[in-house]
Amino acid sequence: MLQLWRVMHAGGRNFMRNAWLSTAATAVMTITLSIIVVSFISNSALTSTIKGVTDKIDISIYLNDAVTPDQRKAFQTALEQNPNVETVHYTSKADAVAAFKTEHPENTKALEITGNAALPASLQIKTTDPKHLDDIIAITNRPEFKAMLDPKAPPSYSGKNKDTINNIVRISNFFKTTGLIASVIFVIISILIIFNTIRMAIFTRRDEIEIMKLVGATKWFIRGPFLFEAAMYGLVAALIAAALSFSLLLGGGPKLSGYINFQSTIDLFKNYPLLIIAGEMMIGVCIGVFSSLLAMSRYLKL
Repeated sequence: MLQLWRVMHAGGRNFMRNAWLSTAATAVMTITLSIIVVSFISNSALTSTIKGVTDKIDISIYLNDAVTPDQRKAFQTALEQNPNVETVHYTSKADAVAAFKTEHPENTKALEITGNAALPASLQIKTTDPKHLDDIIAITNRPEFKAMLDPKAPPSYSGKNKDTINNIVRISNFFKTTGLIASVIFVIISILIIFNTIRMAIFTRRDEIEIMKLVGATKWFIRGPFLFEAAMYGLVAALIAAALSFSLLLGGGPKLSGYINFQSTIDLFKNYPLLIIAGEMMIGVCIGVFSSLLAMSRYLKL
């Protein structure tokens, strides 16, 4: 424990001694961790938004009045057996009329004029992936099922929502790619800066290192302060990045909730703050220690 304390004390002293280099390394590490967290927040929020819009999409297949219950059940069973179909809900003509009267009470006279003929029975299909409907279309085009369709009301699905999903998917893929590229670039920059910071610390302390070798210091005791110094870059940067990301999400997320669903991500950050901060610290420490090991393997010859 005494040796560990001495290693930590020496590493902390080096961190304070190289104030400008430490500030630069910590700043770049903060940017790196912030980009990683922002990428995670963006992907999580966009995924939740896509799921929310997808849940509202369904396919409506309208049946003619001559369809018998057995025919309808056969059609429904064939649809339910498709792997892309999540649920199939049957709405009778009476239920459709009742729902219309509830949602549009001002238009009940139109129903009396048409004699409810404009509201046929239907099957509402919820799909697993609304972007791939070929199998479902193939089922509805079978001769035995196609004869059940209402000729005045062809099958339809929520096309506007589908276009919205496609747009959000494109934006999500753009953010994923951009976030990944930016994260990799700044991780490399962080490694290079910490690498050079530790290299300069080794050169500055070369006489001290030589004396430590002469008096019998172990390799671990000599390397320890450099590892701890690099780890401090990651720890301090992780705390700053966590404060920025929490402030950004909790402050700006609710204001953008009308466009993108941040609520699930906000709940995740509220429920597991320590886990998220610990994850950021782990990433920062790993980057710092890796950079320090690279520098020591090249410049610290023991």
